[in-house]
Amino acid sequence: MSIPTAQAVAAALPPTSNAPHRVIELFAGVGGFHHGLSQANQHCASMALSPAYEVVWSNQWEPGCRHQHAARVYEARWGQAPVNRDLFAVLDDEDEMARLDALRPTMLVGGFPCQDYSVAKPASRSEGLNGKKGVLWWGIHRLLQRRVDAGQPVEVLMLENVDRLLSSPGPCKGRDFAIILSSLQALGYSVAWQVVNAADYGFAQKRKRVFLVGLHESSPRHAEWRTVGDDPVVGLALVSPIALGLPVELTGQVSQLDIGSDVFQTQASFKPGKGGRSPFQAVGMCVAGRVWTAPARAAAIGDFTPYVGQTRRVTLGDVVRRTAAPASSYFLAPDSLPRWQYVKGAKRIERVTASGHAYAFSEGAVAFPDPLDRPSRTIITSEGGAAASRTKHAVLDPSGQLRRLTPEELEELNGFPRGFTALPGVPDTKRAFLMGNALVTGVVARIALGLLAA
Repeated sequence: MSIPTAQAVAAALPPTSNAPHRVIELFAGVGGFHHGLSQANQHCASMALSPAYEVVWSNQWEPGCRHQHAARVYEARWGQAPVNRDLFAVLDDEDEMARLDALRPTMLVGGFPCQDYSVAKPASRSEGLNGKKGVLWWGIHRLLQRRVDAGQPVEVLMLENVDRLLSSPGPCKGRDFAIILSSLQALGYSVAWQVVNAADYGFAQKRKRVFLVGLHESSPRHAEWRTVGDDPVVGLALVSPIALGLPVELTGQVSQLDIGSDVFQTQASFKPGKGGRSPFQAVGMCVAGRVWTAPARAAAIGDFTPYVGQTRRVTLGDVVRRTAAPASSYFLAPDSLPRWQYVKGAKRIERVTASGHAYAFSEGAVAFPDPLDRPSRTIITSEGGAAASRTKHAVLDPSGQLRRLTPEELEELNGFPRGFTALPGVPDTKRAFLMGNALVTGVVARIALGLLAA
């Protein structure tokens, strides 16, 4: 099979829509999807075409936080305040729902909370859809159900989560994703998914996430999705709008399974694949209940210009060198270096549980300092603050001193303009937290362009 080059994909992107998608953004954070869609619109403008996406409504709520910093940043940067309440409270507010209905949204985007799926938890504690955060999936479903019941289904979905979503929960790998596919099928949606590491496409951060694109059966484009079964190898690489924007190479055979539209039956009957593994692999499509899925990797790309505006990958060093004079507070104090070396180093520690069970805890070394000649490690929410941490980045500044990354550098690693989260009353530690919760916006832009080409 011939896999399209990055240049070929870029050439296939002139959008044909006459009116922009009216987009609602859930779990909006500071507006990562909003920014990615704006980048796609800029591509349209460069081709003398009208914008393809317009965000008309958003929701952002950080539970347990007195100060809703993300919502403040969103309003300041996008000129529209998100509905700053718990999603289920919003869904229960008929006045707010009537306002949303009047907007007649055609697209829903969001990175629903990932803590119950994330590798930051051991697999044994992966609660998935039963967790406090995972349950928020049903908020998305409820909103989609409302639009379907009104005879005005949202046409397109674009969702993001950690790649463990495909293998959650720990005891029954893949069940949660099967339930998601089943619940969307019951509403009339087919779904494409793809595990994407942003660095594979030239972006400055190794951020591995699964992206989902859903298409309602009422869409004229849904007929093309039904052709996947004719040649699933071609379908997974060339019909999926994600792969159109972020090309892939299949690395193994395509497998098939069926997912029913009865969610409870799906939950009761689901069985993991061989060896207890999830049946859902790196790429896949679920069309009318039939699933095609296969292992895959990013296509070989010789020129990253369509993705990052330059021929080679963007590295952490590229970002660091653009910071002329970091504040002194970001440099590591000499007396803190032993602690940094310890937390970054390999270790084996004998531990005893409360029940008296003895075991050995071990972990490998983390590069210290972080190498500048490659993309950064994944930014997580604990990036801020001066205390030594295994997960925080530490780099060698051009001055020859070791330092932490600044909020502006973290913003750039996610594709935001420098200073995007800089508002009075938003401390630098919180700015780092906001970037840990964000995504690589250029990936969203590429998928958005793939949607226009589909």
